[in-house]
Amino acid sequence: MDLGRWLLQLGVHMLLVVRRIQCLRVTDINVPQIVDFRDNVTLSCSYDISGHTLNSVKWYKNGKEFFRYSPLTPPTYIPFAVEGVQLIDDGNECNESSCRVELNLLGVKSSGVYRCEVSGDAPHFQLTARDANMSVEALPQNNPLISSFHSMYHFDDFVQVNCSTDFSSLFTRITWYINGIKVSLVDLLPSIETTIAAHEYNMRRIVSQLNFYANDPRFHQLQLQKINQQKRSFFPNRLGLELRCVAEVDRYPHLQREATMFAQVFRDDIDLKNQKLTNSRSVGSQRAQVQHLPTTMALTMAAAMTAVRLFTPLTFQYGARKSARCKMAAAA
Repeated sequence: MDLGRWLLQLGVHMLLVVRRIQCLRVTDINVPQIVDFRDNVTLSCSYDISGHTLNSVKWYKNGKEFFRYSPLTPPTYIPFAVEGVQLIDDGNECNESSCRVELNLLGVKSSGVYRCEVSGDAPHFQLTARDANMSVEALPQNNPLISSFHSMYHFDDFVQVNCSTDFSSLFTRITWYINGIKVSLVDLLPSIETTIAAHEYNMRRIVSQLNFYANDPRFHQLQLQKINQQKRSFFPNRLGLELRCVAEVDRYPHLQREATMFAQVFRDDIDLKNQKLTNSRSVGSQRAQVQHLPTTMALTMAAAMTAVRLFTPLTFQYGARKSARCKMAAAA
């Protein structure tokens, strides 16, 4: 009975020892999936070394070591030259639980598989690692640009409008929405692509042209439904038009960018002319206020100068008379 109990305790002890030996592991690695070549990037990994002494942490790109953290043997931080990898001075921070490095001057050759490798010291010399892929591209920096779109249209107007994406090394797909309704390919002309070589990348810009009638019922369904719900028998004199251009990059939804513009569609020429007249008066009033501002400032400054001229001599004369009286009193 005692022998069986002793064997059981020995087995439990061995399991605990084995568990402690196998405890060294990388718990997390943080490498961005895609970055812009103009940005700096931070790579980090976290690890659990319970039951072990940390020997080193090594960073690799495509199997080539470019950084080493060795807490037991100075120098603690050791960089290695690897093509496409440029470490930022004083951007490295490593300890018993994590290791972080920062890179800049990215380019095409900075893309690859980045690996964080953690090794323990004697007596077990355990080794564990995790890796992640990072792509360095020329990402769009600005929202798409909508052009040739006006703020007012007549019901019968044929609208022709363009949407241009920002230059990017990734293929960008444009999707149009009119009043929240996705536009079909029937309303689109073939996209035009412009490519230029810059910063080691082939930078592409996509231009999409959309053609439609301003009063197309497909794009005014919600507004007309509201009118029907209100039991109004007449057709409205004006409708709203919201145009949205969405630029998307496949596999990277967080890179989506968009632009939105608004317009009004008038049924009668009189309403359209009145709205244009109102807008022109508003613009004219703003210009008049701007033009009137310098005149007001000039008059204010002139009044101030006049006040100075009026009061300065009086003050001087009063002071002179007072001084003369004091002298006469002293002489007497």
